[in-house]
Amino acid sequence: MVKLRAIVWCALALVPCACGGGGGGGAPPLPPAVTESYSFPAGDAIAVGGGTAWDIVGVTTKLSDQFHTANEYDTLEVDVTFAQDVANALPAPGGQLLSGNQLGVKIALDVDGNPNTGAYGVCDATNPLRPFEYVSDQGNDPSRLSDGNYNIIDSAGGPLSGGAPNPPAEAQTTVAGHVLSESFYLVALGVTDGAVVPRIGIAVLAYNGDIETFTDCVPKSAVEVFTT
Repeated sequence: MVKLRAIVWCALALVPCACGGGGGGGAPPLPPAVTESYSFPAGDAIAVGGGTAWDIVGVTTKLSDQFHTANEYDTLEVDVTFAQDVANALPAPGGQLLSGNQLGVKIALDVDGNPNTGAYGVCDATNPLRPFEYVSDQGNDPSRLSDGNYNIIDSAGGPLSGGAPNPPAEAQTTVAGHVLSESFYLVALGVTDGAVVPRIGIAVLAYNGDIETFTDCVPKSAVEVFTT
């Protein structure tokens, strides 16, 4: 079920705005955030190379309007919940994912909601579908960025930012407790749906080092889960 969250955000700043009433001339109210949450079984992660078996137990997607573009929903936040505390698990900003006890997260995005178009498949190597147009770098392509964010890799295999610092074209990353969050500016991903709530497919992979083998990947029984 889609759950609505009445959270309003100031443009260009990730802080709640005060909701005011009163006289005319003010900006129209922002649309309510749209949230979907998915749970996954614990205990199915694999310790690759003797490192930490990072175990994904939940994914929440949140669509919101942060920048007041022509889209009512211009930002997608993906919250990935782990069985373990991940607050100190990422490599330092500018560092590459090398340690077997560090955490790397790749979020795959199907921005057109079509499983038959895209460049990437993820969890099930036997599935012929490659529905994802973009993936965030887990820290190996080439590393975590100096601002603490991660590259978004496009269908041609290069960074969406073109290699230069460009936060709107990066996966904006935060960690707290058991949750890692990445936010994506949807206009940079070509999502221009106006007032339509975008249907975006998501898959998430966790890594514990520079080996290209994941410790956990969700969803395993389907190609993707969706924002609506």
